[in-house]
Amino acid sequence: MRSHALPKSLLLAVLGCVVLSGCGTRSATTDQALAGSSVQAAATAPDAAASDEDQELRFMELLTRDVPRCNQYVAKEKGGLPEDLPEPDPGVTPPNREEEVPLNAYEECFGAEEAQRVGEAFKNTKPAGYEAMQKKLTELGYPAARIHRMPDHAGAPRARVDLRMMGGRLALEVTGTGTGVTVEAFGASEEEGVNLAEVKRKPKSQPKP
Repeated sequence: MRSHALPKSLLLAVLGCVVLSGCGTRSATTDQALAGSSVQAAATAPDAAASDEDQELRFMELLTRDVPRCNQYVAKEKGGLPEDLPEPDPGVTPPNREEEVPLNAYEECFGAEEAQRVGEAFKNTKPAGYEAMQKKLTELGYPAARIHRMPDHAGAPRARVDLRMMGGRLALEVTGTGTGVTVEAFGASEEEGVNLAEVKRKPKSQPKP
């Protein structure tokens, strides 16, 4: 079950950050205010571990850093903002919500940015197991509740990171390798109740001989 409901105060802060980022570069005042919110939340947490709210705040601060770059990417490569999706045709069978779904231009950009960031963080650092992979991902700012353990792949640890929020469909699949990890961005239904760990990935297309 996916449930990442946010307190109203936190949601308003994040929305303000997204709007400011979308209009250009965040100001120093905005960065200081957001950083102060994180520090204050961590200081008031009942134990050494960050609270769920603080983890979500840091996570969304992380994603908003990609907003200006992805705005530029969509404007340059896609010719402008994506149009609203058309209303579903009642005569067409809806897709299985447990299967992988396509990403829009923004999600593709965000996915590429986050995949590169995670890959670089694990560069030349082979994760000893899932626990080590999860620890590294939380250190990168992804809340523990958004990290899902997956069956090992050829003996290597594997995890999925849920980046879905506010109707988004973006997720990451992180797989250990001999020298680090491989990271793939993919789409999962934004509908409530869709378990990211159970989403079926589409087979990769094989290159033509």
